[in-house]
Amino acid sequence: MSFVTEMSIQNKTKRTKEELAAAEDKRLKALEEDSKKVTGIFKNIEAPGGSLTFSFRKYKEDPYRTYDLDDGKSYTIPLGVAKHINNMTAVPVRDYATDVNGNKQLYTIIKSKRQRYQFLSTEFM
Repeated sequence: MSFVTEMSIQNKTKRTKEELAAAEDKRLKALEEDSKKVTGIFKNIEAPGGSLTFSFRKYKEDPYRTYDLDDGKSYTIPLGVAKHINNMTAVPVRDYATDVNGNKQLYTIIKSKRQRYQFLSTEFM
């Protein structure tokens, strides 16, 4: 009985100039979209009344920027930052599995996600 599995590595093909140009065009369109300014209200769901300070840079052309947001205040920020706040600041809600004796297992089951922060746009209300 063997515990070793063999895998063959296929040669990767290089992308053509057209594929590279199309990928760069797509990236530049995303950069332009994420750079648009949006106005909205920042909500600190985890600690109401609190603030959030974070640094953010998504594209190599962007400088690192530090954002200091207070709960309930209105801000005008780039769309990419608003997306980051809404999509990347959730934490998993875990539930421990139990064995037949009722003891908690070492592994956990992710039941859902809990949002920590939110940026609510006031432009579409």
